[in-house]
Order: sequence, then C-alpha cells, then structure tokens
Amino acid sequence: MKPKALIGLLILTIILAGLAFGQRGTKSQAVSHKSNQAETKASPQELFKRLAPSVVVIEVLDVNNSVVGRASGVVVRPNLVVTNRHVVDAGEIWIVKQGDKTSRAFLIWIDPDHDLAQLKADRLDASPTALRLSSTLAVGERVYAIGSPRGLELTFSEGLISGLRKYENGQVIQTSAAISPGSSGGGLFDAQGRLVGITSFSLTESQNLNFALPVEWVQVLQQSQTPANQPQSTIESEETFSGAAIASNNMQTMVFGRRLSHDRTYTYKPHNAASWLITKSTLECIKDGKSPDCDTNWPLWRRASLHMLQLREDIQSAQPVRDEIEKASLDAAKSAWSTLAKVYCKDKPSSFYTDLDDKIRSCANIP
Repeated sequence: MKPKALIGLLILTIILAGLAFGQRGTKSQAVSHKSNQAETKASPQELFKRLAPSVVVIEVLDVNNSVVGRASGVVVRPNLVVTNRHVVDAGEIWIVKQGDKTSRAFLIWIDPDHDLAQLKADRLDASPTALRLSSTLAVGERVYAIGSPRGLELTFSEGLISGLRKYENGQVIQTSAAISPGSSGGGLFDAQGRLVGITSFSLTESQNLNFALPVEWVQVLQQSQTPANQPQSTIESEETFSGAAIASNNMQTMVFGRRLSHDRTYTYKPHNAASWLITKSTLECIKDGKSPDCDTNWPLWRRASLHMLQLREDIQSAQPVRDEIEKASLDAAKSAWSTLAKVYCKDKPSSFYTDLDDKIRSCANIP
C-alpha cells in the first residue's frame, strides 16, 4: 500500500474511532447501567434464596387474639417492616412470622393516604433490601413478586412491568407477576433483587392486572416517622390536638354509638391504625416524656396528620346525618379538622406530599 493511502486510512480510522468514542461518551451512563445489570443478574432460584428472608408473614389479630387476616411485609431497615395500611387496619394486634420465628410487632407509623404502614418487630434475621426508584423503571422489565397469598408463605411469581400509571405526584406499578389476597404488603423486585414496589392490589374483575406501590412512598414513610430533634408543641397546638380528640370521641359516641344502639342493621368498621398510634403515643408520654414514641416529641405536622386522618374517616362515615345531635357532632368534627389543617400546613416540610394536601385543598389557601 502506498504511503499516502496508508496515511489516509490511518486518519480515517482515527476519525471513526473518535466518532465511536463520542457516541459512547454521550451514552456512557446508559451503557454502564445496562452493563451493570447484566453483570449482577441472578437466576430466579438465586434471587429467591437471597430475598426470601426479607419477606415476612404478618398475622392480624383482634382484641380477643383471634386471627382475622394474614398478609405480607418487607424488611426495609433492621427490625422494621413495611406493609399495607389496610393490613394493619384489619385488627389491633400484629404478629410477624419469619420461618419458625414469631415476634409481636408494634405499629410505628402509617401513611395517611398511600396505604402504607411501618411495623417494628425484634429478632428479625434479615438484611434490609436495596431500593430502586420507580422513575428508573421501564415497561417490559422482568420483575418478581414474593408474598404470602392465601397464607401460602413465600410464594414466588415472575412477570413483567406491564405499565407505569401516574398517580398524584408519583406512579403506581402495574405488573403481570401474579398476586392474590394475602400478597398485600409483599415485595416486587427487579432482576437484580432491588425492591421496586409493595404489592398491594389487583383488579378482580380483570385478568392479571396487579399493582404495586412505588418505593418513593416507602422512603417518605420512613422519613416522616423520624421524630423531631426538639419538641415543637405549644399551648395553642396542644389545645388543637385535645379539641380534635374530643371531637372524634364525640363522633364515636353521639353518632356511631347511637346508630349501633338504635339500628341493628347498621354496621361500622373503625379504622384502628390511627387511633392505636394516637393512644400509644399518649401512653408513652405518661411513661417517658422524652421517648421518641411520645407524640409531644413529634413534628406538629405529623401529629396533625394522624388526627386529621381519624377525623376525615369519621366525617365521611357519618354522612348523611340523621338528626340534630349528629349534625352538631359532625360540625364540631369539621371545625376541628379545619383547625388542624392550619397546624399541618404551617409545619409540614414542603418536600413531603400526601393526599391530605388535596383534602385541605391547598396549604397556601386554607378554606
């Protein structure tokens, strides 16, 4: 080959190499991400073996210690389990089972709107799972669900991400991975074993339409239950919370109690989680005023959100009112709600979002 031709070929090779390098440079993150995924992928058998200890069975008991439901939960921090709020609302005592180990669990916090709850149980022999944000997911990715459908512990199913459905300021994950009653609170994992969602519900009249709540909501749940460094209570806010408790108690007595006494066909299913946490926080204050479980050590917005959740459900369950006594109790509950809303909006960090914001209409313009 002639020298000029050789030089020309060399220059062309360098140019092509430079273009290729430039293309790789602009896509380096995506390529690196795919490469890491390929390197860390494990077989379904290996994934199940690694992840199974992080998924637990939750038994829900009533006050008589009778089992009224079974569901699932995922260990997200040492001795901390995330499950669905509708799971804990079904009873008043919670037992976490991990293989042959059984532990009494205690409710730490609930998300007022996103159907999530966090329990604390000792002696859990499991490593917290790694998390992956829903914003990084893509339709068509392979995922795996682990839970306890129908009480069948550690059932493993495989499927795809079928869709990412927008909901408020986030998105829920639609999947073809099979889930059934009892799968609620279980984990949905990607091919690398990272938790991408909490399996929560299916559309029963449709085929294979299953949904999981994103881990972004799990992260907010963990952040919002962290106690404040310093107590933020004031005399004014204490009066607000006391007024809310009185309004809720009056609703229970003057509305639901009277209906149960006079109408045998009437049924009322209370939502236990909020009431349980409020009662527990008060008892902790009596035992130890410095305890992080004492509600006077919580941020004011956190305290307000629990009372608002309880009052909101009382108000919704009471309507339509049947007489003047019920109307007076309902009006008092609505007034207490409005007062709590001012505390909630004033104290709530702007980085936190719940559907309570919509129920209040706007923290910038409280009605």
